[in-house]
Amino acid sequence: MKIKWQRIAYLMLIIVFLGAIFTSVYYLLGGFEPIEIYRIVDGKRIVVGKQFNTMVSNDEPRVFFEKCQDMLEADNIDGKLTVISYANDTLQRGEIAQFIGIELNGDMAEIPRKFEVLELNSAVYYKMFLTMHPLVHPRTINHLTMLQEEANKNNEKLIGHLLTTFYPDNSKVAESWVADY
Repeated sequence: MKIKWQRIAYLMLIIVFLGAIFTSVYYLLGGFEPIEIYRIVDGKRIVVGKQFNTMVSNDEPRVFFEKCQDMLEADNIDGKLTVISYANDTLQRGEIAQFIGIELNGDMAEIPRKFEVLELNSAVYYKMFLTMHPLVHPRTINHLTMLQEEANKNNEKLIGHLLTTFYPDNSKVAESWVADY
């Protein structure tokens, strides 16, 4: 009987220490940082890249994403890595609709061949900055939900597209536009 209680005590001690370790790591990676969402007026940007309407298992979007990443790292183009995910009712289960490319910092003279140009204008949009480590980022599925909840506070509705900008330090910015402007 005495040995059984010792095992339970050791097991509880191990669980407490593991919980403390996981909580510490989560804290050090920035998991407890608050996520602030901003309402921004008048946004204009130019994104060059490629449109993908394909199955999630298709490697082509990932390969193109890495190609854009390599172009940015080699300083072939001045911009930020960007993915626009479309919430489309016509998509079948397992399909994605995305525009993957580079948001230009400068003029349009830098566009690589075979890249499409997408000009985005928005009177009002919501933006959130995710500076924590990617292991503790909120799931991408939740980004649009969090932005919509903030828009609801101002009685605004978002169009359902999510623009995500990736930075070399593993931080990212997620934004969505208001539908009625």
